[in-house]
Amino acid sequence: MTLIDPPGFESRSLLFEQTVDFPQVLALPHRQSLPEGDVLTFRFSNGYGAVVTRAAGQSLETAFEFGVLDCTGPQPQLTVLTPVCATVLQGVSYEQVAQLLPRTERLPSHPEWQRSLVSLQNEEF
Repeated sequence: MTLIDPPGFESRSLLFEQTVDFPQVLALPHRQSLPEGDVLTFRFSNGYGAVVTRAAGQSLETAFEFGVLDCTGPQPQLTVLTPVCATVLQGVSYEQVAQLLPRTERLPSHPEWQRSLVSLQNEEF
């Protein structure tokens, strides 16, 4: 702390936090940094996505939460209707998230997207 720092200022800089990447998936996430940690939102071409949160200051063994998203609507929503996970997983490791993301990316197309494709095929342009 220096004399010009505001009261309550913490000198721990987020710039020195190790960022995490997941090269196992093709989609680049939307990354949002918060004081409590990072939120990464993935959208995949199959109509699903994933939200990964990482708590600041925790080790890579327990710092993550993972949830599958339904991305067929205007705003992604958490879903438990996939074989990847039936709930939001908390306290998971980087390795576990790195395995769950490709599984989510490889899910069959979302049923809503399949219905939309059938509707489009029946349209005359």
